[in-house]
Amino acid sequence: MEARDTPRPAPPAGHRLPRLGPLLAAALSCALSGCVDAVTVEEEAPPPALGVRESRTLTLEFLRFDAKRFAKTLTLEELRAIPKPTLEAIWLLDLDISALIENALLGIMHMPPADVEALPPASRNLVGLLNMTPESADLRGTSLEGLLGVGNAVGLPTSKILADLVGADGNERLIPVEIAAQAVLENLVSTHPNTQARRGPPSSEHPDGIYPVAPRSIPVTLYDVVSDFAGLAEQFGPTPLDPDDPDGPRHPGFIKATSGVKAALDHFTMTVRVNVNALPYKGVDATAADVASVNSTPGQIDTLFDFSEPDWLELNGLAEGLSIGELTMAIPESPMYLPGGTAEEPSPRGDSPVWEQPPWELEHILARAGELRAALIEDHCSSYGPQGTSTSQFEPVEVCIDERGWTEISVDDSVVLEEPPPPPSYFWDILVEVAQKRLHDGDLAEGDANVEVTVRDVPVGVETDDLVARIKENLANDPAVLKDMAIELNDNAAGDADFYLYQPSTEGGVAGRRDYLYFVAPDDLRKDAAGARVRDYAYENPGFFSDAELTKKVSTTEAIDGDALHEKVEVEPGDTLYFEDDEGRRYAIEIGDKPSAHRLSLTLTRIQ
Repeated sequence: MEARDTPRPAPPAGHRLPRLGPLLAAALSCALSGCVDAVTVEEEAPPPALGVRESRTLTLEFLRFDAKRFAKTLTLEELRAIPKPTLEAIWLLDLDISALIENALLGIMHMPPADVEALPPASRNLVGLLNMTPESADLRGTSLEGLLGVGNAVGLPTSKILADLVGADGNERLIPVEIAAQAVLENLVSTHPNTQARRGPPSSEHPDGIYPVAPRSIPVTLYDVVSDFAGLAEQFGPTPLDPDDPDGPRHPGFIKATSGVKAALDHFTMTVRVNVNALPYKGVDATAADVASVNSTPGQIDTLFDFSEPDWLELNGLAEGLSIGELTMAIPESPMYLPGGTAEEPSPRGDSPVWEQPPWELEHILARAGELRAALIEDHCSSYGPQGTSTSQFEPVEVCIDERGWTEISVDDSVVLEEPPPPPSYFWDILVEVAQKRLHDGDLAEGDANVEVTVRDVPVGVETDDLVARIKENLANDPAVLKDMAIELNDNAAGDADFYLYQPSTEGGVAGRRDYLYFVAPDDLRKDAAGARVRDYAYENPGFFSDAELTKKVSTTEAIDGDALHEKVEVEPGDTLYFEDDEGRRYAIEIGDKPSAHRLSLTLTRIQ
């Protein structure tokens, strides 16, 4: 087999003397006392790569430096220095934003008059819609305008009829804020792809690494916390509905901009306590035919943290009363007029075209709000006589709404009206028609009433203590999300090993001096300063074989010391194994003698 054209990246300079990881360096500083003069050591040049049929004998050693409950405290500055992909991969919790959306709508409803006047026309009209009451409802230009004539005919304010219809006081909002928030959450927020799924470490239940996000929530990562949620507008702005089809239909997003968020205060710290063998594993980089170091942290992730200890993780300096200083929400409108329905079928919503439009459009959101409001109205009929009394024997006007939200206004033929009474329809059809008319006040054309409103000092609605408790619980349930950060904390890899030496612990009666060769897994590959792997995991035949043709695998993923990830095989002096590196070159390994209990010699021969 010929070597592939893409070469493995060159190992870092001086790779035969790896640098100590921060965790190891700190641990050693605690374990050792006294000072010595600095010593300069000239590093050996790496040996040349092997040609076909060339051999080289190498010696590997397995050493341990066990740090028990070692505490590592990271400042905000140190956390921000960790590569962004690593921080983004550490999911902390799904944050319920119901309170955030409701608080944002309340901020819009209670905006000072001067601020309202400064808004663009469409946004100003939205403020009026959210605050619409039976008393303030403007029915001009809608089919409900006929209701004005009905009221006049019997000497009754139209607001009285509307109030009785919905079971509200005259100055009570037709759509309460909690209902408006629910409609926004369901139709705009929950339809965004990034509120539906998040990425995480692949698992047996989620082999693709895609996890569902809790309803009404946004996923929060460690990057969000240490960056003060700097990526909210990008994460929840316009995005393809299908991540695999970037040029396909897009969701418009719901956050236009944010600023003034302070999640982690300047004195924020994160402390983790770990039980870890801080030393790297020694292995063989077959391409360089030299000894390399493999970070030992990935194989210890299941035992790294003692979750039975309440102080295994401490977060200090989180902001009390988390809030967003400035939040701009955006809601698009449909480019076309969408009339309310006039038929009961198709059940249960009727025939308005609004239900066929994207759920995140403003008209659809308003229709959903009307549907939710109608569900709270008890079916009833209100009858009205002259002068607004309901005690007269003559009651020519009757307004009814049933349990489905179907509304009918009946007027006796003896009452002369300039305009006919409104036709029967569902309650949400009435709301959508009035809302569309008022949304375009100021001569706004259809498609020009997209809404953008900025509100300030919006509480997120979560207590800091609850936030920390949920973070600790989630990380304890899925410690694998901390793996990349743990590797960063104990970054002691050097070179690009294909396999390494491992000696099982003595726990469980297993002799501690048995020698195993472990084939590297994707987590073992070195990363650069930006957190990206320096090479792809390009092994076509990972593992060890008893024949040069690689048809008889002798390695397995049998669990040893909790590791069921790596291909591994026990070896003894005199054994011969075969493997293929990530460039398609094949090698033979002849196991030599043991210079000491924790050392093993082997001869590497390139055979192809």
